[in-house]
Amino acid sequence: MSGEAPGATEELKRLQEENLYLRAEIENLKKLMAKEVEKVRRESVERVLLDMISIYEEVERAYTSLLGNSDRKQVMEGMKMLLKEMKRILSDNGVDQLETVGKRFDPFIHESVGFVQRDDVEDGTIIAEISRGYAHAGKLLKPPRVIVARRQNP
Repeated sequence: MSGEAPGATEELKRLQEENLYLRAEIENLKKLMAKEVEKVRRESVERVLLDMISIYEEVERAYTSLLGNSDRKQVMEGMKMLLKEMKRILSDNGVDQLETVGKRFDPFIHESVGFVQRDDVEDGTIIAEISRGYAHAGKLLKPPRVIVARRQNP
């Protein structure tokens, strides 16, 4: 290293040490981020599980009530409350119910389970919903199962 300036070797050594230090910091940050992501995931799962436990307990109470030959009106009221609570939990967790009847069939969103000849609506219009569809944060969770109108003479 005869052509190097006197302080260049020391500067190179300092830069190499700094590089190693920064790489170690990046690795530490990666590990910290992985721990934080796992913590958030675990907390999210715990929230959903607590909601499911709440629903389970309500269903269990309704079932026990049925076994005790309770008044039908009382059982129906309990089921109504249970459905309301489940709907609230879904809504609180950002789950949206998709509207389908009267909309245009979209094979990327809807699952067609049948067609019916109808001349009173536009071809490809959803006329009935067999099961509901749900989305979360713009992502389809469960496609709605629908029946679609077909015109006899399009």
